[in-house]
Amino acid sequence: MFKSKLNIALFFGGRSAEHEVSLLSARSIYQAFNQEKYNIFPVAINKKGFFSPLEESKKILLGDEKKVPEVKRDNILPQEVLQFLEKEVDLVFPVLHGPYGEDGKIQGFLDTLNVKYIGCDLTSSAVGMDKAVMKQIFSFYNIPQSNFEILKKDEFNNLKTADLFAVFAESLGLPFFIKPANMGSSIGISRVENLATFKNALKEAFRYDRKLIIESSVQGRELESAVLGAGNKIKVSTAGEIISTHDFYDYQAKYEDQSTELIIPADISSASQQKIKELSLKAFKAVGAEGISRLDFFVNEKQDQILVNEINTMPGFTKFSMYPLLFKESGITYTELLDELVELALKRKS
Repeated sequence: MFKSKLNIALFFGGRSAEHEVSLLSARSIYQAFNQEKYNIFPVAINKKGFFSPLEESKKILLGDEKKVPEVKRDNILPQEVLQFLEKEVDLVFPVLHGPYGEDGKIQGFLDTLNVKYIGCDLTSSAVGMDKAVMKQIFSFYNIPQSNFEILKKDEFNNLKTADLFAVFAESLGLPFFIKPANMGSSIGISRVENLATFKNALKEAFRYDRKLIIESSVQGRELESAVLGAGNKIKVSTAGEIISTHDFYDYQAKYEDQSTELIIPADISSASQQKIKELSLKAFKAVGAEGISRLDFFVNEKQDQILVNEINTMPGFTKFSMYPLLFKESGITYTELLDELVELALKRKS
């Protein structure tokens, strides 16, 4: 039977601490998809990792959680959802940020079902999520970045905190930052200035991961670029700047503080814009990314320094997020951006 529209399943929620960010992104995407081209089916995943039935998922996405009855789940993936994915879905958009969504796990699950999906594959998603592996790959490709160390929980348990602080202060200088290796939206990140803040920072970061990044502080402006494409057809947006009143661009600054400014395009030289585009493309290819990614940078033009901070393989996707706003400046609307992501996913070979 001829089908005039594509069926797209919109995965959102998930087990990570970025559950609410995912919900915000999915709501914006659901509203922006061209309804004449696509049938959009929300699929909610709760904080315990259980999938919700389709009707229930739609109510959750539209903010009608109170109308969803409390049901004891005995199956992580309801039969209705599994059959829907295997028989009716043309494409999945996994709008899941952080662990259990952006880290390759959901991508591997969809690969197993032989279901196409938007965004990076299992390997590049995993690399982009694990900042320790990502930074090691960046080092291999000589991509400029800040100095860093990697600390694992089992190694930490065998060391004295004061001695460890002294080592990092010596190698990285003060202040330095501590962040979970596998987390996004600046969750679990702390600025360390002394032994007391070091102890608190370790405790906070180890809440989210057993592997941490210890990173030197960089004096520079925070800029971002957006990347769209695959193979030899990759677009890189103009760079935009984030101006925050916080010590760094933390979760509150990203999603709660109305004083945070997004300047697009960033007020930098054309040479710096070009260099950011070149580094964005190099980092994107280095991790094997495809479809979608956002690159974060530290820029200090006085010192002629541009450092790659990280790559995000499933960036925030609300109408006010940097990724769609950067491409809007480049002449691609939010809805057109979704169309291009769909086309890229459909063309990707299994």
